[in-house]
Order: sequence, then C-alpha cells, then structure tokens
Amino acid sequence: MTTSALARVAALAGLAVAGFTFSSATPALAEFEIQEPGVEKGEIEAEYRGAVHFGIKKGEDDDDGGDDDDDDDDGGVIGALEEEEEAPVRQSHDFEIEYGVTERFKFSVTLGTDEPINDSYGLSSVELEGQYEIIEREEGEDGIGLAFAAGYGFATRSGEVDEIEFGPVMDYANGPLLLTINTFFAGQIGDDAESDGLGLEYGWRAEYEVFEHWGIGVEMFGEVEDLSHTGPWQEQEHSIGPTIFWKPGDDDDDDDGLELDDDDMVAGPPEMEMSFNVGVQFGLTDETSDSALKFQGSLEF
Repeated sequence: MTTSALARVAALAGLAVAGFTFSSATPALAEFEIQEPGVEKGEIEAEYRGAVHFGIKKGEDDDDGGDDDDDDDDGGVIGALEEEEEAPVRQSHDFEIEYGVTERFKFSVTLGTDEPINDSYGLSSVELEGQYEIIEREEGEDGIGLAFAAGYGFATRSGEVDEIEFGPVMDYANGPLLLTINTFFAGQIGDDAESDGLGLEYGWRAEYEVFEHWGIGVEMFGEVEDLSHTGPWQEQEHSIGPTIFWKPGDDDDDDDGLELDDDDMVAGPPEMEMSFNVGVQFGLTDETSDSALKFQGSLEF
C-alpha cells in the first residue's frame, strides 16, 4: 500500500472516529452546513456534520427570575419553553450521501439525528434535495459558480412538521480566497405548522488558503423564522466564528518525477478526495447559544 493510500485510509478512519466522538459529547444544538455549487457527473460524496452547543438559548430564562437555585445546566431554560415552540437540541449529527446524476444535476439524501433538551437522541428528519448548476466554475480557477437547490425534509418525530427549502448557492474564487454564500427560503408543511409564510436561512464562508492543504476562514449562519414577522434582532438566530480547513491529498512529488504515457498507465480505483473542517461559532443574539463547536468531514470518489 502506497503512502498516499495509507493517508487516505487514516483520514477516513479519523472521520469515523470524529463522528463517534461528537455523538457522545455533552450539550449541543444544531449542525451547520455550507453547500458548494459544483457538480460532477458520477461523483459520490459521503458527508458527516456534527455540532455541540454550550449556553443553550440564553434568552429563555424564567420570567420569575429571583430563585435560580434549581436551574439546570442549560440556564433553567427548559421549563421556560412555550408549548408551541420547538425545543433546542443538545446535539445533532447529519449523515448525507450525494450523487452527481449529470454534469449539471446532483441529488442527495440526508439523515438528520439530534437530541432535544426535552427528548432522547434519535432520528429527527429525512431530507431529499436536488441541485442544478447554472454557472460552472472549474475547480482551482478564479471566477463565479452558481447553482439552485431545492429540498423537502420529512419530520420523523410526532408533533413536528415537514419543511421545504429552496434558494441559490454561489461561490467566488480569487487566488487563495474562496467566498461561498448560501441563501435559502424555508417553509413549513402540515397542520402543526407554526407559520404560513416563508423563513430565511443563510450561511456564508470566507476561506483563505495559507499552506498547501490548509486554510483558515470565517463562517456566519443565521435564521429568520418568518419574513413577514421578523421580530426584533435578539429573537432571531445569528452566529459567527473562525474555522480551520484541511484537505489532504497527494503531493506533487508523490511519483518522484516519473511520468508515464497513457498507454503505460494501469487502471486503478477511482481517486478519492477528502476534506475536513473544525470551527467555533459565537452567538450574536439572545436566541442563539453562547458558543458552538462544529465539525464537518467528507469523502468524494
């Protein structure tokens, strides 16, 4: 087994271990995702996303105030949740498989799992999503990439509603800098829907490559549940924080300078690409947790 193959196996094992590590972590909230517009026919991508939040919903303190001796680790917020309000979660873990159907269209299935503060850990949703690439940007080249994505999420817990989301996915590359922006409109489906209007979910990432395979960046995420009644800023969810990126791969000198003609090359397994990122998010509003630790890992082949 070559050195590069060993590196791939080690990285894949690290992805699995990271998933189990986050699954046993203490208080958490939700996953964070930044989608990319690129599509490659025949490519399969497996991805894991996990998040751990601390200081859950600091804006939900009891109105009584005063007696805080019996507050729990979440700041006493559990008893303050309104009946119709969706409870925040302690931890969440998403497992996604994606396939490039054509040169422009890809399809994905995501299993969402979480542990709400008032329930046990389990499957929370199954999401089906399609994405169509409108403007193609070749990987490694400067320019703009643009795609449109739409998905439907089936709720698996009693009392929760299905959701739809749709919107543009774009990126802009200029040298070592890559800016990626996701803007999705979301709506609730079902008799238990809390809102008849559309909400807004967004995420953006500014990533800068500092060394080969390594990058640093800033990510921001937010959600407005109902655009027709946005409410005050402090009742919305917004967070921002730094992220470190690692994309292991073959070095240029792996072949020791040996070049082979196409006729001399031996067919092998499809080339695998892996990427990992770890970041911290800091809440900007009372509705958002104080801080969050997030992890994302993907394998493409």
